[in-house]
Amino acid sequence: MYPNNIYIKHYAEVKKYPGDIGVQLDQYDNAHHLKHNALLRAQYKHWRSVQTGVPELLSVEDKRLLGI
Repeated sequence: MYPNNIYIKHYAEVKKYPGDIGVQLDQYDNAHHLKHNALLRAQYKHWRSVQTGVPELLSVEDKRLLGI
């Protein structure tokens, strides 16, 4: 599921940042000088929701981007 997603590849580092999932992704982007990418973020949230069993991680916009 999403083998090229940078956030999934670096899950351990993303998870170390404080705050909710959006804040963690913002901090990771800032630390690595990455531009905001809504699709990659939606993929990461979907992956996390599958891993944790918490579907509430996905917003309506995330679901739209993923086609689910």
